[in-house]
Amino acid sequence: MTSSGTAAQQLPRTEARSLSGHEGAVLAVRFNRDGNYCLSCGKDRTLRLWNPHTGALVKTYKSHAREVRDVHSSSDNAKLVSCGADRQIFYWDVASARVIRKFRGHNSEVNSVKFNEYNAVVVSAGYDRTVRAFDCRSQSSDPIQTIDTFQDSVMSVNLTKTEIIAGSVDGTVRAFDIRMGRETVDNLGHPVNCVSLSNDSNCLLANCLDSTVRLLDKSSGELLQEYKGHTCKSFKMDSCLTNDDAFVVGGSEDGYIFFWELVDAPVVARFRAHSSVVTSISYHPTKACMLTSSVDGSIRVWT
Repeated sequence: MTSSGTAAQQLPRTEARSLSGHEGAVLAVRFNRDGNYCLSCGKDRTLRLWNPHTGALVKTYKSHAREVRDVHSSSDNAKLVSCGADRQIFYWDVASARVIRKFRGHNSEVNSVKFNEYNAVVVSAGYDRTVRAFDCRSQSSDPIQTIDTFQDSVMSVNLTKTEIIAGSVDGTVRAFDIRMGRETVDNLGHPVNCVSLSNDSNCLLANCLDSTVRLLDKSSGELLQEYKGHTCKSFKMDSCLTNDDAFVVGGSEDGYIFFWELVDAPVVARFRAHSSVVTSISYHPTKACMLTSSVDGSIRVWT
């Protein structure tokens, strides 16, 4: 058996437990930086902090007036940031569940949010065709930077040490070099609903609404590979790489999870994870462990 075949056998496909508590669709689930805890959010307007390894619900966070679309924890696990259909970005203290600040500026629903590496800046992406950056250390609630070069809704945002990378319904992935003030555009020709980075930060993974996941060279924009077999036509869904960058993981609108081998792109595993659309996938930073969430209201832990 090839080494990739052996590795494929070790992919997380066994359900360890389900995390129950949300009412209605769960729109995102994310491991924290060290993988000991996870955060979820959804249609019920709440954020939840879990221990996915025991199934324990640690805390619930309530302040959003409408569905919560995305959540991210700071690298020191002390703060959270969340966004949603109420146009608000909430900056939370984890321990007290208190909202420290509400960042404003988006004039429509906010789809995606991230901390930068130093937890000092929050970057968000919205239906108003903008990406906005906010300073967590300032007392101001207004953005310190707004990027408005997109032609349609911005669905996903990611950060490196020097760049903001975002994917849009206009079919582009745009990278903004913060130090140089330079923008590079890769036009994929199909709406992009998720952008993620490889663990070595050399490659970009773009989930597109033509039921194709595309792998790009981050520096050149060259299309390196395409991954197919799943259905992704009308929902925002995650795709990501396993923590060793050997496999691509993607969800499907029929509830299946797909694993593709990175280089040659065959489907090496697929299984039914949920009864409806898989909205998000989060891969553990070091272990063969994965979280999935769904429109069916469930969060599942796979080992």
